[in-house]
Amino acid sequence: MGILLLLLGILAAGAGAAKLRGHARTRLGIPPLAIAEVALGALLVLGSGVGLGRARPLAWTAVALTLAGMVLSSVLHLRKWRRAWRRRTAAEEARLREYLDSEF
Repeated sequence: MGILLLLLGILAAGAGAAKLRGHARTRLGIPPLAIAEVALGALLVLGSGVGLGRARPLAWTAVALTLAGMVLSSVLHLRKWRRAWRRRTAAEEARLREYLDSEF
């Protein structure tokens, strides 16, 4: 169980860090769920080191909460990214239309 906690903690921390980097690169703001995901990952890694895997109900609860947090964070990240992508595409289309109308 300790290996599962360690690997899931590393996965959660890495996924949260990737989302934070993606938001920073596209200037979408700071996603609080990605920060929570990194924190949950760090807590799972620490928990695996201190023996959280021996307390089975607590360990499975931590695994379930971390997985739920990762899924929720990913869904919200994708929705925000798609909204920004549509807005960027619409602005690009408007600029192209304006340019073409002014030329002809």
